[in-house]
Amino acid sequence: MTESIATTTRPRSWLWPVIILALMLIPYLLAAFTGTPDEELTGLARWHSAAESVYCVNGISTISRILFAEVVLVAAAVALTQWQGSKWGRWGASLKLNGWYWFMLMLLVALPFIIAWQTETSVCSRGRAFFWESILVEVFIFAILAISYNLMFGFTGVVSFGHAAFFGLGAYTVGLTMRHWEWPWFLAVLGALLIGVVIALIKGFVGLRIKGLYFALFTLAFAEVFFILFANRIMVDITGAEDGFTFDVPDWLNFTQNRFFFYYLALLVLVACFVLVFRLMNSPTGRVLRAIRDNEERAQMLGFNTFQFKLLAIVLAGVMAAAAGVLRGLAFKGASPNVLGLDFTITPLLMTIIGGTATFSGPVIGAFSLRLIEELLRNKIVTIGSTEINIGERWSLILGAVFILSVMVFPYGIVGTWQSSRLRQWLGRRSSPGGS
Repeated sequence: MTESIATTTRPRSWLWPVIILALMLIPYLLAAFTGTPDEELTGLARWHSAAESVYCVNGISTISRILFAEVVLVAAAVALTQWQGSKWGRWGASLKLNGWYWFMLMLLVALPFIIAWQTETSVCSRGRAFFWESILVEVFIFAILAISYNLMFGFTGVVSFGHAAFFGLGAYTVGLTMRHWEWPWFLAVLGALLIGVVIALIKGFVGLRIKGLYFALFTLAFAEVFFILFANRIMVDITGAEDGFTFDVPDWLNFTQNRFFFYYLALLVLVACFVLVFRLMNSPTGRVLRAIRDNEERAQMLGFNTFQFKLLAIVLAGVMAAAAGVLRGLAFKGASPNVLGLDFTITPLLMTIIGGTATFSGPVIGAFSLRLIEELLRNKIVTIGSTEINIGERWSLILGAVFILSVMVFPYGIVGTWQSSRLRQWLGRRSSPGGS
């Protein structure tokens, strides 16, 4: 049994989502009730100001302690169900299958506070916690992009070299509509997602009639058209050409001022995309998509319209990639042609392969691995004898070496290799009824 071939007998329970949601809300509600509100504010703003007075303090706080205790509690419950889950009935079986997802969610919710605790900084103002929030927001955006690519490439078998078109158009659309047409943020976001749907439909209707490598080359050319268009000096008054453009966002969406809020906004979008793909691939539609990936001719012989199913995968992937582009556009308050470049197709591809294609958590783990390794090593200088090696200057070469090494050590990606490992199979037998 692997993560990528979930069965139709997967236990379902609404208890754990409710419990996790309650665990996430309890610290905020406690802060709102015990904090000191701003006397000049009223309504929800006054309520929120009271919460901020508690969770924005430097170092360890009541919120930090509560969230850390909740993370430990969830980890203990998940670990217990790995061994005794069958004795807990449907609830235990559900937590045994999906518990590590809930644990990782709780850990990411608590992570800014844990960093602030360890560095004696605040999650709301400049400092190490504030800095790492920006890094993690980038990770979330790349993870969303990798999840969308994995839906096409890993689960459906559609190879695309032009995925950056969705990502870049998401960033450009939300920015241009807010700057030139003065749309409110929610209409701009909806417009960007709609553009993702339209471009995916055009790309699918035209490109899916081309098979194999020719389709991949078509997608590359398709994305390059937008890159050339937006970088052209003819569009300088609209897009800023090669320099790009900037736009204003509401204060509550300002990444510089409200990075803590933006962190949770990006995490929410990531969770929504993860759940969408998770539910889709555990549905009858998902099983058809896998069948198309494994043998499209046989799926057609069984009576499935493979064109429609692949088009559905492309549209969903396009919308998620556009959502990632929207987040990047809002975070940077602007866009430039590089968001339409090949880097934003190759990077999610590498993340998907390193994490594990056709797995749910693989693209997320790949995004975390690559981005955090880059952050930790980019400014390092390694001394070997009398020779100094600046990793930042040779990062592309080192990234290639890391990729080759990871493929050799994890031939099916980190998650896929773990699922097929003897250790994981042994742990599964130990936790099953009658296991030895």
